[in-house]
Amino acid sequence: MKIEKYGWSEGLKITGNHHNFYTAISNDVTYKELENLLNSKNIMLIDVTETWGILEYRKIPGSINIPLDEVGEALQMNPGDFKEKYNEVKPSKSDT
Repeated sequence: MKIEKYGWSEGLKITGNHHNFYTAISNDVTYKELENLLNSKNIMLIDVTETWGILEYRKIPGSINIPLDEVGEALQMNPGDFKEKYNEVKPSKSDT
């Protein structure tokens, strides 16, 4: 899926990772790198935009939307509840 057609541009900034939920790192990725990662299915991109922003602007294609104020709670959910609420498999702290 091309995210370019949805108005997302090159040089998106990705903050954090799903390997360690308690510390954030910051990496700059190019549009092409992000597109390749999303196509490879080796990444879970969490769009932390609030619900009103998703309704107004749409979510990043290929991402899962968990509003920023829900991220901590979401990552503490049991896998079944996470799947039911977000329709995605919950990432594990041991994912590589």
